Amino acid sequence: MYRSSFNKELSGYIMLSLLAEADGDYDAREGGIIVKYIKENFPQGSNFEDAIDFLAGVPPDKYEDELVHLAQDFYSQSTDEERTDFLRFAMKLVRADEQIAKEENMLITKLFDAWDV
Repeated sequence: MYRSSFNKELSGYIMLSLLAEADGDYDAREGGIIVKYIKENFPQGSNFEDAIDFLAGVPPDKYEDELVHLAQDFYSQSTDEERTDFLRFAMKLVRADEQIAKEENMLITKLFDAWDV
């Protein structure tokens, strides 16, 4: 699947969305963390249309591949501090429903590996 790169904010939003959807159960607590990420990292009037369209077209069996590409997009545009902050959001998200599903664990591990953490 070919796609263009996303800016770091949209890459982060999509990665969090993939993590929230990974176990097939989008929990409202996970959604709350995504909203907090958006409030803290997006300028007023940001356009989510491309990200939403992209998310709608990613089948679950491609989450891992797409997360790695998105992690590269984010990495190339971010500082160490921004990546650390994002990883805090990602970890809060996978823990939000008080259980880390194997699919979530696999994706969060891929993210840590992609950034050599």
